[in-house]
Amino acid sequence: VCGMGFLWSLSLIGLASSTPPCDLLSACEDPSSCSIFDETPPPLYDVELDTTRGPIRIMVNTSWAPPYAARFWHLSRLKYMQGATFYRVDLNTKTGEGFVVQFGYRGEPEVDQCWDKHLTSNRTWSVHSPGNIEGTVAFSMNAVNQMHTNPNCTSATYCAQGFSTNIFINYGDNTRLDAPGFSIFGVLDSASLATSKSLFSAYGEVKDLCPLGATDPYCVGTGNASQGVDVERLLSEGDMYLKSEKPKLDSVKGVRVSEVSSPVESVS
Repeated sequence: VCGMGFLWSLSLIGLASSTPPCDLLSACEDPSSCSIFDETPPPLYDVELDTTRGPIRIMVNTSWAPPYAARFWHLSRLKYMQGATFYRVDLNTKTGEGFVVQFGYRGEPEVDQCWDKHLTSNRTWSVHSPGNIEGTVAFSMNAVNQMHTNPNCTSATYCAQGFSTNIFINYGDNTRLDAPGFSIFGVLDSASLATSKSLFSAYGEVKDLCPLGATDPYCVGTGNASQGVDVERLLSEGDMYLKSEKPKLDSVKGVRVSEVSSPVESVS
């Protein structure tokens, strides 16, 4: 991604393992039972997602947004994203322009519901420059009325607060998300961004955001005719729903975490 000011060094320390180190439901119900939550993320680290379309590498700088970088470190070390479906892909494949791609639910209802209920954090952080531009990564959050209590929100309409497991990759210049407080914590390299834009997108925007008569350009149908993923059904039925009714969606097959030694200046 141009304009970020650096590239990542290739000196990596592998932190991959074949299976999750903790049971995800037990870790949710009793975080003290899983030592992963005691880990402090390194200043710089990579997470490589092995997807059904190829690798997507997320390069994380912990200093940009420490609470979010820490959560993503824990999720990645727990391999939470393994099996997660890219269920919201807002992209115009003809022009290459889009909004975001979102993922973070494993498709295991009991696990996903538990994390949303018990491990949602309301911590916030300021938005690091350059903000939500193409290729940057942030957590999906709720829109709440916290304009007078959240120092990291400058929006006059709503604030972003309450993050759990869902993240999004920006497909374009979405700096309008900066004021509410969607703090970026990482960025994709150009090859990974291209891979993210090859993810299956024909179902369009999620059904929840495409009510009858909606004019969102990423909606494929509106109301009951919407082709988008029904998030409520995803949370209640999990993979059974997706495999039955949205079988073409891409997903994460594996997760690899690597600590990075140092950044180097970009030539672009």
